[in-house]
Amino acid sequence: MDKVILIEKHKISLIDSKTNGVKWKINIYDNITGTYRLDKYIFLYTHNWIGTHYTSVIDIDTGNFYWKDEKLNIITNCVAIENKLFFVNKSFKIVAKDIETGDVVFEEKFPYKKWYSMYYPKIVVYNGNIVVFDKSKAVKLDLSSYKFSDFIFRNINLRTIESMNDKFNIAVNKYTSSGTGGEAYMYGAYGGDGGGAGGDGGGAGGDGGGAGG
Repeated sequence: MDKVILIEKHKISLIDSKTNGVKWKINIYDNITGTYRLDKYIFLYTHNWIGTHYTSVIDIDTGNFYWKDEKLNIITNCVAIENKLFFVNKSFKIVAKDIETGDVVFEEKFPYKKWYSMYYPKIVVYNGNIVVFDKSKAVKLDLSSYKFSDFIFRNINLRTIESMNDKFNIAVNKYTSSGTGGEAYMYGAYGGDGGGAGGDGGGAGGDGGGAGG
């Protein structure tokens, strides 16, 4: 089946582009900001009339929600690996969230956060490791024990680094919402193409676009 995600004003549906058959359709109360596809998951981004942004995850095959209308509060970047989202929130906490269950399996403040610093750390998958870094320090997060250990980048001066990107990174672009004057977040594709509502991504990636928070 050639899966195409169709977005209308308050509705999301999945159609088979070969047969034009509608596989499922969901009515959405809030305004739809966008979507992106990650394997069998559709990330749906919505916002309400006061500009609060929410993230939901839909099973592309059934149209059922895995979880719905959560405020993730992602402040820097986000990576997707081993069926989990890893990101830094507004409280300087590194969060690991299971993509399918929505459960937060880990949440802990960056160990080298200084009380006077307003620089948020960022995340990269480096040689298979989840590494969280700021302008002076880096730590590796063990995916089995969820314990931090110090990490040293060879031949990389953290003071000069603005960001690091790899195939696991879901890019976060800030933009000003014309409706609220506040910030929302524009998520790019995970190993796939950028754009609005997603189509058939395939493999580990998918179509990007949309916003969430």
